Amino acid sequence: MKKSLILALVFGLTLANCKSKVYTQEECDAALSTAFAQLEEEAKKNPQAAPLIAGLQQGKVKMVEQCMEGKFDPACIKNAPGLTGIMGCVKK
Repeated sequence: MKKSLILALVFGLTLANCKSKVYTQEECDAALSTAFAQLEEEAKKNPQAAPLIAGLQQGKVKMVEQCMEGKFDPACIKNAPGLTGIMGCVKK
């Protein structure tokens, strides 16, 4: 009986460690603000990217929520080089 309880406890702790890390709204907001500032600079150089970036900015609230759920790493987003870099930050 004790072995079963210990195994269940170890299994539960292992599963808990597999969950994605969650981040605060402040962390996610700051990272996305930095990323969008970089994207705006990119859009100035490439006017064709402007509509795509505008669409992303409309979805910023949802992106912050996803970041808080652990689907994005704020450090990765903050350091991402452009739009393709940000897309590489999405955790699967």
